[in-house]
Amino acid sequence: MKKQKIFDFLDDEKIADKIIDFKHKNITTVRFLIPSIHCSSCVLILESLSKIHHNIFNSTVDFTSKQVRITFDHIALKISDIAEFLSRMGYKPSVNFESIENKKNNPNLFGRKLIGKLAISFFCFGNIMLLAIPEYVGAKQDIWFLENRNFFRYLMVILSLPVVMFSFIDHIKYAVLGLKKHVLNMNVPISIGILVLFLWSCYEVFFDLGSGYFDSLSSFSLFLLMSKIFQIHTHNKILSFDKNYKSFYPVLITKIHNNEKKEKIFLSLLKKGDMILIRNEEIVPADSVLIKGNAVLDNSFITGESYLINKKMGERIYAGSKQKGEAIIIKVIKNVDHSYLSLLWNKSKSNQSRHKKLFDLNSISTKFSQYFTPVILIISIITGIYWSFSNDVSKIFQTVFSVLIITCPCALVLSTPLIFGNIIRFFSKKGFYVKDIFTMEKISLAKTLIFDKTGTITDLNKEKIFFVGNMKNEEKKIIASLLKNSSHPLSQKILSELSVKNFYLIKNFKEIIGKGLEGVIKNIPVKIGSAKYLEIKNKMMNENDINQTTVFISINNKFVGYFLFRNFYREGIEKMFQNLKKYKIIILSGDHNNLEEKYLKSILPKSSKVYFNQSPEDKLNYVKKLQRKGERIIMFGDGINDCAALNQSEVGISVSENTTSFFPSCDAFMQSNCLNKIFLFLKISKVSSKLVLINFMISLFYNSIGIFFAITGNLKPFIAAILMPLSSFSVIFFSVISTWIISRKLIF
Repeated sequence: MKKQKIFDFLDDEKIADKIIDFKHKNITTVRFLIPSIHCSSCVLILESLSKIHHNIFNSTVDFTSKQVRITFDHIALKISDIAEFLSRMGYKPSVNFESIENKKNNPNLFGRKLIGKLAISFFCFGNIMLLAIPEYVGAKQDIWFLENRNFFRYLMVILSLPVVMFSFIDHIKYAVLGLKKHVLNMNVPISIGILVLFLWSCYEVFFDLGSGYFDSLSSFSLFLLMSKIFQIHTHNKILSFDKNYKSFYPVLITKIHNNEKKEKIFLSLLKKGDMILIRNEEIVPADSVLIKGNAVLDNSFITGESYLINKKMGERIYAGSKQKGEAIIIKVIKNVDHSYLSLLWNKSKSNQSRHKKLFDLNSISTKFSQYFTPVILIISIITGIYWSFSNDVSKIFQTVFSVLIITCPCALVLSTPLIFGNIIRFFSKKGFYVKDIFTMEKISLAKTLIFDKTGTITDLNKEKIFFVGNMKNEEKKIIASLLKNSSHPLSQKILSELSVKNFYLIKNFKEIIGKGLEGVIKNIPVKIGSAKYLEIKNKMMNENDINQTTVFISINNKFVGYFLFRNFYREGIEKMFQNLKKYKIIILSGDHNNLEEKYLKSILPKSSKVYFNQSPEDKLNYVKKLQRKGERIIMFGDGINDCAALNQSEVGISVSENTTSFFPSCDAFMQSNCLNKIFLFLKISKVSSKLVLINFMISLFYNSIGIFFAITGNLKPFIAAILMPLSSFSVIFFSVISTWIISRKLIF
C-alpha cells in the first residue's frame, strides 16, 4: 500500500483550485506561503528552483508577504510534489484552510512558540544572572561560596540548556541551508559563537576552572530574540503599509449593471459576482468567466510565454490575462487579490541587460552582505590565533565570541526596505504609485527625463474636439462601436464626445499600437487612426489642420472625415520644467504638430530637445540610443502607445487621467494632476537614497569600532551580546524618523 504524503490533500481538485493562480495545457502556477523566508539567501535559493528541478519553469519570491510563486509542468509534477520538494529543502509551505480561504493570513504574527521562547529565555537569563552575581561581587574567597560553587555552576549549565537549544537550532538550520547553496549568511557566525561559548563554558565548569560565560550566552539569546520580535513587528508595519497602498491603486474598472448601465469603479471596490467590461490591452483584474465577446488572451504577463489563447463562453479567465481584441464582458468569480496583482507587476522586465551596469544601493548591500560573513569569520580566526600566544587561554574564547557577536549587518537588511518603503507609502498618498524599492533606487539615479506629449503633458480634459467632415447618426454609432473596444486615451475621449449609448456588434477587431484600430461592423469595414494608417493624403485636409493632432475615419473604405484636437497643456507645466533644469529633458511626440515646437522650446530648459512625428518604434530606438551612451532614463508616457519605450527605460512611469488598467511595462504610475509635483518626488528619492547610505555608514562605523574593542580584548561577551541587537533598534529608529521628517517637510 502506497504511503500517503502529508501534502496529498493539495491534489484534490477543489482545494487545488483555491491555490492555483493559472492553469493552461501543461503549465500551472501556484503560490505557497513560506514562513521560513527570512533573508536574501532564502530568496536566492527559492528563485533558483528552475535550476534545481527541470520541471519547474520559474519561481518568484515576494519577500514582504513571504510567498513564493512557482510555475511548473503539472503533467510531470503534482502540486503535492512541489510542496514536498520545498519541505525537503527546508522551506515547508504553510497550507491550511484558513490561509487558502484568504482569511487571517499573516505569517509574521507573534505565535505561541515565539512568546514561549521569550518567556523561557527571560526566566533562564534572570536566574543565571542571579547565580552569577556572587562571583561578580568578589565572593570567590568566601568559604560558603567555595563549598557551594559547583551547585551554582551546574545549575547555570542546566538553565542554559533550553537557551542554547532554542538559539542554536534556530540559527544552525538557516546556516546549513545557506551552506548547501554555497551561501555564507549571518547565521553561520552566530551559530559558531553560541556553540563555542557554550562548550568553553561547560569545559570551565566541568574542570573547575571557572563559572564560564553562561550569563553572556543567556543575555545574547534573550536580546537576540527581542531584536527578532522587534524586527518582525517592523516587518509587519512594512507589510501593512505595502498592503494599504497596493489595495487602493487608483485603477478604474468598468462595471456593468443588470440594466447594461456602465459605471467606473475603483479596483478596490470590485467584488465576486460583478460583471465588468475588459477592452483591448486591458488586464483582467480577478479570476472570471467569459460572458460575452471573443476573448483572445495574452498570458505573457503571467507565464512569460507570448502565445495567444482563445476562450469560449463560460470558460475561466485567470487574473493577469490581457485581452487582445474586441471588448469582452466577464463575470468575477474570485475577489481581487491585490498581492497577486502586485506580484505580477513586480516581475522582472524582459530586458534586464540594461540594469546590470547600474551601481545601485541594492547591489552595494548585496555585495557587502556576501563578503561580510567570510570577512568576520577570518577576523575571528586571526584573533583567536593571536590570543593563543598569550598565557590567558580564556581570552581566546572571549575575544573570538565578541568578534562573532558584536558584528551585525542589520542596517543593510533593514534600512533599504524601511526608508524606501516609507517613502513609497508617502508618495502613494500624493497619487504617485511606485511598484517596489528597487524602482525607488533607480529613480534616484536617473539623469535624463523623456516625456510623451499627448495625454502626458497635455490635459485631455481641457482639449476641444472638432469633427471636420460630414458624419451621419448611423456613422456616429458605427464609429462609437469601434472606439468602445479601445482603451487608448484619444479613443475614450472621442467616445465620450459622441455620447452614444447603444452599440453594434463588431467582428475582426484589431488595434495597432501607435497607428489605429479597425474592425467589421454590419459587414462594413471601419478604420480609425492616423493619416498614414488610413493611407490618406494631406490634400484631403484643411491647410491649417495639417500640423494638429488628428484622428481619421474611414467607413467602407471611404474617407468620412477627421477629429481635430486643440491641445491644452497641463496647469503648472512651465514651472515644472524650470524646476527640472538640472535634468536632461526630451519631448517625444507622435503628433505632426510642429507649430507647438516654438512654445515647448520656450518653456523648456535650453539644453532640452523636442521631436515630433515619433512612432512607438522611434521612441524605443531613441531610448536605446541614449542608453548606449550610458544615460539612465525615466520615461513618462500614457502606458499604451509608449509601452515599448517605457519598458526599455530604467524607469517607466505611466501618466493617466483615469487609470483603467495595470500597465505591465511600467515601473510606476501617476495620476495626471500630480505631474507638476514630479520635481519633489525626484528630490525626495535622491534624499532617501542618501539616508540609506548614511545608515550604511553608521553600520560600518559601529561594526568597525565594535571589532576593534573585541579584538583588543576590551569588550566582554556580556556587553557584546547587548550591543548587537541595539544596532537594529538604532537603524529602525533613524529610518522611521528621517523619512517622516523629509516627507513632512517636502510633501505635506
